[in-house]
Amino acid sequence: MEINLKDQLRTLRQQKNITQETLAKHLGITPQSVGKWERGEGFPDITLLPQIALYFCVSIDTLLGVDKIQIENTIKAYLKESTRLMRGGETEKNIALWEAAAKEFPNDHRVMAGWMGALAARGIWPCPREDADTILALGERILEESTDIMLREAAIQTLCHTLKSMGDEVNALRYAKMGGSIDTTREDLSAFVLEGEAGVKATQEYILSLINHAALAASLLPSKTTLCAAQEVKAYQFGIDLLKLLFSDDNVGFYANELSRLYSCIARVYAKEGNSLDTLAALSECVRYARMSAKTECDDPFGTAASSYTAPMVNRLEHIPAAITKNYSGNACDLRLNDLMWDGYDFIRKTEIFGQLTKELGQKALHPDKS
Repeated sequence: MEINLKDQLRTLRQQKNITQETLAKHLGITPQSVGKWERGEGFPDITLLPQIALYFCVSIDTLLGVDKIQIENTIKAYLKESTRLMRGGETEKNIALWEAAAKEFPNDHRVMAGWMGALAARGIWPCPREDADTILALGERILEESTDIMLREAAIQTLCHTLKSMGDEVNALRYAKMGGSIDTTREDLSAFVLEGEAGVKATQEYILSLINHAALAASLLPSKTTLCAAQEVKAYQFGIDLLKLLFSDDNVGFYANELSRLYSCIARVYAKEGNSLDTLAALSECVRYARMSAKTECDDPFGTAASSYTAPMVNRLEHIPAAITKNYSGNACDLRLNDLMWDGYDFIRKTEIFGQLTKELGQKALHPDKS
């Protein structure tokens, strides 16, 4: 059992606002002994533990730091299990997990953030009222109480997305303005500060972040205004071109799923125009990248193997499947199979190419019968 007496003893003494000499006098020992305990150079005689605990009005477990260690280990176990569930797209089980964690640790900000994220991962638009109320309450508590930057940023993002989904743009914008500027991101500053190999990696991470966000932003444009078909295609193609410029050797790793999505968006635009040739061409690329994305899950179902990106601008970075989470079961091929059920494709459904693309997706899908 791990013991953390030195930190606990120092904290308890400072909270009581007493010196090492005062505690030593109470225990009938030398101040040097207390100093050694707080430096981790030794432990009190076992017969002294009840007297010390009683003096500070705590349990012996609390004095030894065992309570805190047990809490930390339990929360780490929740986080690990949550990652496993979200890697498999088991959204409802993940929500139940964090609901249980919240009953056990109602005041832990990490648990609050986990529960918020689990509810938001349902991806229902608009967010259900009950979910939204819980998200808003948890998010406000994190912002009021926590000083952890990562937890605060996650809360701000989830609050913003939740309110936007419910049509409350005023309050969504209020939270949006709490976000940081693009000029002062961790990626930007790390790339500026670090040198050598660490600096190269940090710079590549920053470039990847910028490209990814630019591609996502471009794909949002068609939902913000009325565009003609050609303009819609250009918006999606802009994101594709950026990603292909970055991953110049087509070793796109995680971003295969995003490229597949963008090509699916283009295919829908062409389908609405009744353009069979360009629809099928876009779907062919959509399927190619979906199969590329699904290959990792088929070959490495537990996501244990990391693979390196190889294009010059990202060749210090790795694609780590185990770090990927999702809010759907199956893989990219399951998603695209479901997309192909859209009745807008009925005019090409009986073509040989469409049939072949459906077959190719089914070969890599995890749950083809459900799609």
